Amino acid sequence: MRLLCDEDIGTGVPEALHLVDYNAISLFKQGWAGKDDVYWLAKAGELKWLVFSCNKRMLLAKNERDTIISKKVGIIFLTSGEEHPPKVLKLLLTKWEKLIEIDKNTTRPFALFLSPNGRFSSKYRKYKL
Repeated sequence: MRLLCDEDIGTGVPEALHLVDYNAISLFKQGWAGKDDVYWLAKAGELKWLVFSCNKRMLLAKNERDTIISKKVGIIFLTSGEEHPPKVLKLLLTKWEKLIEIDKNTTRPFALFLSPNGRFSSKYRKYKL
């Protein structure tokens, strides 16, 4: 599994994960920062990378939602929005094995929501795929 962290997540979390040999990369490191969401979502789908984001609005924007579906993107949204990076890092480290299981066994496309307490769900408020 490779975890692609979008611009909202920043660079610190994926760099810290990478330093402890977890396969994570930021949009910045990949050279996709500043690109339209449709562009990098399509790339992530083609490469079968798992996306991690705070930007749940992607599910409401027609072109982004359509790309998630057509390119069979697997995406995990943090429910709390932008969170303090150490908290996000701790959450991901705690849930890493579950993320691998989800990435491996969940039919794409999918969108799951990860709460700060570590629970996954298939919908969050008005958001679902």
